[in-house]
Amino acid sequence: MSKIRIFVEEVILNQSKQFLKTELKIIGNNFDYLTKVMRLKINDLFFVFNGLDGEFEAKIINIEKKFLQASIIKKTSNLTATSKITIAFALIKNVRIDFIASKATELGVAKFQPLTTERTIVNKINYDRFKANVKEACEQCGRNDFPQISSLKTLEKFLQENSLNKIYILCDESGNAQKSSFVLSEIAKNLQKNNSTQETEFIIIVGPEGGFTEKEFNKIYQLGNSYNISMGPRILRSDTAIISAITLVQEFLGDFNLKPNFIY
Repeated sequence: MSKIRIFVEEVILNQSKQFLKTELKIIGNNFDYLTKVMRLKINDLFFVFNGLDGEFEAKIINIEKKFLQASIIKKTSNLTATSKITIAFALIKNVRIDFIASKATELGVAKFQPLTTERTIVNKINYDRFKANVKEACEQCGRNDFPQISSLKTLEKFLQENSLNKIYILCDESGNAQKSSFVLSEIAKNLQKNNSTQETEFIIIVGPEGGFTEKEFNKIYQLGNSYNISMGPRILRSDTAIISAITLVQEFLGDFNLKPNFIY
């Protein structure tokens, strides 16, 4: 049977980091999942993580009608850092945004930045639904951290933020971009040369279904640390472009920012 893991937002460790025998109260969807889906009973084991302190093994000690109590038995892993990859994406329809939340989380994205642009059709995001998809993906794929989900911004406001130690990688469908493997390998060489690999955040920018306007393209090009890459000869859907871009960035730049970051 696959490993049973749940994400809990409660802080497990106290300041003295004495986590053994700490008791947890599991309610809501986590309670339903453990008792109704996985049908766990008293004395059964499962794993918990909170995105801050690593992963822990817990044992069920009591089950009530709407909650269960569990006791932490041992720590199974420290918190490990994922990539420093941010996805800055124009909002799209719900089904595809669910796909982005789930699959980008599985691929190790550290931060989601939803955007509105001049051609964006959708202008709001259901954060609870998005977070639920991220949570499920973290539980499934074995991550013990939790990606940051930033508040919705306009593309213009996003581009005005501090760009220190950031590299912007634009998925460019206009036909003006160079081959992705060439661009990303050049970025890798420059980072190695300047010895600035660990501090760098890679921001992948993906536009809406209708693409960026010429004005928006120019604003992105004006950033001194921006690069545009071609995603191939075909026009990709936004969600497909995101997954392809993450894979490419990890292939060429992953060695720079996927090293474990133990907190103890």
